[in-house]
Amino acid sequence: MTEVGFDRDETLDVLCKDKLRIIQKKNGYRFSIDPILLANFLILKKHERLLDIGSGCGIIPVYLCKKSYGNEMLGIEIQKDLYNVSLKNKTINDCRNVSFMHGDIKVLAQLLKQSPFHVVVSNPPYTKEKGGRKSPQHSRLVARYETFLTLPDLMMTTSSLLFRKGRFYTIYPSRRLGELIGFARLNSLELKRLRPIYPRRDKEANLFLAEFIKEGGIGAKIEQPLYIFGNSGYTDEVKKYYILNG
Repeated sequence: MTEVGFDRDETLDVLCKDKLRIIQKKNGYRFSIDPILLANFLILKKHERLLDIGSGCGIIPVYLCKKSYGNEMLGIEIQKDLYNVSLKNKTINDCRNVSFMHGDIKVLAQLLKQSPFHVVVSNPPYTKEKGGRKSPQHSRLVARYETFLTLPDLMMTTSSLLFRKGRFYTIYPSRRLGELIGFARLNSLELKRLRPIYPRRDKEANLFLAEFIKEGGIGAKIEQPLYIFGNSGYTDEVKKYYILNG
């Protein structure tokens, strides 16, 4: 791995048995398990190009690269400090097939749609702008609230950037499932796979993973539940996500 310096306001996390190193801001937005779950749900075939909308510190493309995906992958991040961190993470993990751009995806889409993608992935803001208790920390606020990217905008932009029959993958709160499916269908994105996520077996599902296909036709598969925690930490399935066998 290539060495790179990091600032006093940054931390270095070593994951996946030392195979993955991620720099993050100490007080800014820090990724949770959600992008790891999403990266293990998506399907990426050989030679397919992937776009990550709202890539944050670059965790999804970098993680996929370390899982031996050699596909061309591009991450778009609106926050300059997170974008700068993603460049460092690309370097220290030697991800030569991964690139990042700084900017608003709604603006960049005009350029990017000239070369559509086979796969779009996004771990988007979960909360509407007027809802919930807001974080006083700006970076976390932007990452969690639909300040710069609403659900309708995400669906419209994603559809415009996909090839016909291209796939969109996301992780989203269970309470907003109906909204997601509705806005997706308005933009020719049809639900094909859905996997509910439960914190534990005795809890209700709070998130779900979803796959949509552009102009894919009606018909969806509901997959087995994904449980995060068992009696002694992560379940066996989730533990495997941190092994990186490729």
